[in-house]
Amino acid sequence: MEPARSALAAGKPFPGVTAVFFDLDGTLVNTIPLIFESYRHTLGVHLPGFDPPRDVIIGNLGRSLHAILRDYAVAAGATDPYAMTEAMVATYREFQREKIDVLIQPYPGVRDMLTGLRGRGYRLGLVTSKVEWAARLTFERYGLGELLETFVFHDDTAMHKPHPEPLLAAASKAGVSPGQAVYVGDSVHDMTAALTAGMRAIGALWGPFEPSALRRAGADALADQPMRLLDLLPGVAPAGASKGAAGEG
Repeated sequence: MEPARSALAAGKPFPGVTAVFFDLDGTLVNTIPLIFESYRHTLGVHLPGFDPPRDVIIGNLGRSLHAILRDYAVAAGATDPYAMTEAMVATYREFQREKIDVLIQPYPGVRDMLTGLRGRGYRLGLVTSKVEWAARLTFERYGLGELLETFVFHDDTAMHKPHPEPLLAAASKAGVSPGQAVYVGDSVHDMTAALTAGMRAIGALWGPFEPSALRRAGADALADQPMRLLDLLPGVAPAGASKGAAGEG
């Protein structure tokens, strides 16, 4: 039986972790209404009559926009799926730029959670499939950028989630090994990327994915709200501490 989404699923603290990386859409900021409206508008313009169900759109969250729209172009029978993809990406991003101020919302507790993790000595970063301008418009609206130090955007890597390259790039930028990092995300693609990168993964249940889907994708723990991450990440072990110990920082 599917556990209640309001419950914190089983998960033990993560010793040895010194860096925490986050997904953006559905994890740090609630962009889900914007994403759905952007797809509705884009598909209506370019592929009228092609209307993928909600669970298909949700199932693709976390992947590259180009990859998702190319799949839709192929499924709809577009004569030139690659040209259609480029046209749809342009329409999608234009719509997002116009509507971003009215169709995104903050998740309660995210800023306090990030502040708390920084206070415990963790290095924080963002790994997103969004292009940089769209990502910055999103997280800077709520002043989150000042709490993050490492950023990996869509154009920073050749491959994208669920491929591990973006997460490995973040670890390299932060100067940590993958085993010292945990990735927090709301989608199955986030969990898969973390697993294949050699990182631990925490599923964010305040996003649209179900707990069972995140577990099947490899989540080490699930949190029902941002502040629950403080229960799983009690602090970076101070220099000289015994291996595996975790202390408040």
